[in-house]
Amino acid sequence: MPLLTGTAADAGRGVNLPPFLRGLELIDGGPLAWCPTSGGFGVVRDRQGDTLSATVAVHGGAFALLERGDQERALARWGDVLAAFCGERRPVSRVRITEHAAPSGVGDHERFVDENGADPVTSAPRRVYDELLAAAGPLAVAHEVLVTLTVDQRRVRVRRGPTLVAAIEALGEELRLLTSRLEGAGMNVGAPLSAPALARALRGRLDPTRAAGGLRDSRSLADLAGLDITRRYGPMATENTWTDVRVDGTYHRTYWVAEWPRLEVGPSWLEPLLLHPGGTRTFSVHYEPVAPTRSQRRIDRDTTRLAADEEQRSRAGFRIGARHRRAEAAVLERETELVAGYAELEFAGFLTVSAPDQDTLDRSCAEYEQAAGQAGLEVRALDARHDLGLVCSLPVARGVAQRWNG
Repeated sequence: MPLLTGTAADAGRGVNLPPFLRGLELIDGGPLAWCPTSGGFGVVRDRQGDTLSATVAVHGGAFALLERGDQERALARWGDVLAAFCGERRPVSRVRITEHAAPSGVGDHERFVDENGADPVTSAPRRVYDELLAAAGPLAVAHEVLVTLTVDQRRVRVRRGPTLVAAIEALGEELRLLTSRLEGAGMNVGAPLSAPALARALRGRLDPTRAAGGLRDSRSLADLAGLDITRRYGPMATENTWTDVRVDGTYHRTYWVAEWPRLEVGPSWLEPLLLHPGGTRTFSVHYEPVAPTRSQRRIDRDTTRLAADEEQRSRAGFRIGARHRRAEAAVLERETELVAGYAELEFAGFLTVSAPDQDTLDRSCAEYEQAAGQAGLEVRALDARHDLGLVCSLPVARGVAQRWNG
């Protein structure tokens, strides 16, 4: 069944979606004047949340090979990129980073050697290289990082014309600013994903086993012929159980990061998880920018609550434990950072493991649970809600509920 509509006018054609994707539409946001290489950018509209989102692909280079000082500077530049969203009355309500990894094989290397290498029968170095490729094949993994911006239509200032048009224009401008900041931080940024490219990305995340060879381009003949493909990348069937959700030929299991490291960690602390070659998985982090005035209100509220709790405990004769002292220190540290000019962001992390069958899924999940533990993460499976967890790994705006409390 179709997943997404082709244009905003197609919204009433009765597109049949699984419950966890219902209300999403894929529309063409039109050309971007600041990006001449892009014929148009794809926009995912979420009618339930009244939001629009668009996505860019980002390449950060070989971070793991950098010296520790260079890694820390790279992380500081990334923090500056995110901090720019934390101004007052900004239309961007969410920033989502999804890092997708899947086995890629060494087919490209083998084809290159066949075309340019020596005869394996007469060349000893060629035979050694072939043996190296055969040994490295199971460990070869392709990575893809997508950054998705979400604009809340209720925050967009409309001077003239329809709200949807103004929101799409605001989203395009925020993409321009994000691209400029990322490039200034030393990252390679591709053009915003077009509607067909975004449809392929969604289809590849929903059913990665369909595309043999990991993240390789798996366009159909209709795609190559230039036909509209944005309505044909949805799942044909879904089945949600207690332990996983099946989307066409792929089983998914999603974990929520319940606990992040409490001790100080280095810049490469996520390497055990991100570089683990244990199958197909997506690690996503959702950021919600917090305006400075809202941050200050929360700090004042938390300070008052902790002080009142301490006074009540003292009157009742109860001791003030280390957990309470640490909470007070954390609030004081937040206030110190806010006064110093640092921005505050709320965040949540999710890990989705995918496999073609349940036995493989169980083995991969066991490996990734151990890898997450080595990185200092405590992950909890979203039992009976894996369909909702899968959405958190897609380049769309839907996911964690928006928080509006001050």
